[in-house]
Amino acid sequence: MSAGSGAGRAGRRLSRGASGLRHLRWAREVLATLEAHVEHNPSLADADREALRGEARALAAGVQALSGAVKPYRDFLERTRVRYRGRVRVAEHLVRESGGDDADDAGADAAGGAAQAARAHLEEARTELAEMEETQRRPLKAALSAEIDRLREAMAQMDTRLEALISAALVESLYPPLTDGASRVADDGDPDDDATASPR
Repeated sequence: MSAGSGAGRAGRRLSRGASGLRHLRWAREVLATLEAHVEHNPSLADADREALRGEARALAAGVQALSGAVKPYRDFLERTRVRYRGRVRVAEHLVRESGGDDADDAGADAAGGAAQAARAHLEEARTELAEMEETQRRPLKAALSAEIDRLREAMAQMDTRLEALISAALVESLYPPLTDGASRVADDGDPDDDATASPR
């Protein structure tokens, strides 16, 4: 592979630090372009068109696998984790309201007792948040990370095959432009589309 081809590959690769949702959008853009070549590129030989069709099927399976890991992780963040975080914020509020930040631990009056109870409630809420992170978030995150790695490796291998079979230029055409830092796909900057951003 030429140095130019290697530089092009690096330029079209989404950052590994990008979220699963952003990887999903990136891969779906590539899949859509593969399918468009199959359907709308008259310059392809029959054998090349069939090869692209096979690559599209394989990539579609990888996209589906990643989607299957993205959804439970996002559901966890947006439905389960927020409840634990909300409880911590309430406990912090109760500590502030009780004067627990400044109260004397040895105080025996009602205010001191309330402050101690509030601090105990906060400690319990933080402990439960930490336990939840370990028992629920970690395995979901690990599964998502593994699917991202599998998809990225599959796409890199696809690139190598298609560069050898057809051309590096065709492979380059598959990939959407990325924002500065390669953190997401460059699009029209729709504020409701978190997977993309306006190009800079």
